[in-house]
Amino acid sequence: MSLRRHTAAMLLALAALGAAPAQAQMASSHEVRKGDTLFAIARKARHEGVSRNQMILAIWRANQGAFPGGDINLLEVGTVLQIPARDAVAAIAPADADREVRELLAAKPAASPAGTQVAIARPKEPGAAAPAPGLERALRRYEDGLALERKGDDEGAFKAFLESGEAGYGLAQRKLGQIYDKGNKAVRRDLQTSIQWYQKARAQGVPIDKPQPRVVPDLK
Repeated sequence: MSLRRHTAAMLLALAALGAAPAQAQMASSHEVRKGDTLFAIARKARHEGVSRNQMILAIWRANQGAFPGGDINLLEVGTVLQIPARDAVAAIAPADADREVRELLAAKPAASPAGTQVAIARPKEPGAAAPAPGLERALRRYEDGLALERKGDDEGAFKAFLESGEAGYGLAQRKLGQIYDKGNKAVRRDLQTSIQWYQKARAQGVPIDKPQPRVVPDLK
C-alpha cells in the first residue's frame, strides 16, 4: 500500500471512531404505546454514564405536554417522546434528579382529560399481546387509596391499593410494599410480603428506594 493510501485509510478510521460517540449521543424519539411507562422508557433509552433518575427527569422535562396534568405517572398514547441527547441528560446534577423525581412521584395524581388514552403500568404476562383489562380502574383505585390515606383511613386505603396492585399497577404495588414494610392499622408488618410487592413494582419499571437503616435510640 502506498503512503498516500495508507494515510487516507488512517484518516477514515479516525473519522469513524470520532463519529461513533457523537452519533451515540444524538437525540432520538419514542412513540408511546399502551402499557408504556416513563420508567421503562427511560431504562431502555438511558445513555451510558448517566443515572436512571437523570434520564427520567430529562425525558419528562423535554416532553411535559405528553403527561396529562404534568403527572409523571401518565402518558398520552400515540405521543412521540423526544429522547434528549446524552450531554443534555448529563447536564442535570444527579442529586437534583433524585430530588425532583421523588417530588414528582409524591405529587397528587392529576385526572386525565376526558377521552385521553393513557398508558399506565401493566403486568408483564408472557405472550400477552394486549394490555390486561381494568387498568384504567386500577389507576382510579390507586388515586382513591391516596385520598383515603390522606384522610387517615388506613383500611380503606389498603383495600384500594390492594385492588390496584393486584390489577398490575406498579405504583400501587410499591405502595403495598411500603405498607407491609412498616405496617399500619390495616395490616401487620410483613417483610416477606413487602419484598414480593416491591419486586412486582420493580418489574413494572417503578423505582424502589433503598430502605433506610432504622435508628435505635440511645437509652443511656
